[in-house]
Amino acid sequence: MAMQPALNNPLFASGAVTVDLDLTFVAHFLLFTAFVVLMKDLVLDPLLKVFDERERRTRGAIEGAREMDEQAITLKQDFEGKLEGVRREAAVDREKVRSKVKKAESELMDSARAKVAEKLKTGTIEIATEVERIRKDLGEQQGQLASEIASRVLGREVR
Repeated sequence: MAMQPALNNPLFASGAVTVDLDLTFVAHFLLFTAFVVLMKDLVLDPLLKVFDERERRTRGAIEGAREMDEQAITLKQDFEGKLEGVRREAAVDREKVRSKVKKAESELMDSARAKVAEKLKTGTIEIATEVERIRKDLGEQQGQLASEIASRVLGREVR
């Protein structure tokens, strides 16, 4: 029920507001206006300039970063193209070297086979000659060996 007295007040009932316009109001208004103008010059304008400069630099940095990204992509594509070319050249060179090595290996193997065949032929001739000489020697010593073997088997000397 504390609200009842306020509702019975004629000012609340009419909804009117009374404002006294005197010199203090004008003084406050002039001081507030001076404060706003002063703050605008001292704080607001420099702050807006800082914000604008920051925005300008940010845009510039973003544009610079985009340009650098585009350059990096271009450089990467160039690098990859050149790298692919080098790989192809290396593959061709590798095949050339491989064929040269294969040819040299074939020549070495043919040379080694020829040398081995020659040594085998020479060795076979030497062995055949040696076998023939040994047979001839055995033929000459056949009688003497036969009597020596017979003497040992019989236990007495046979001539």
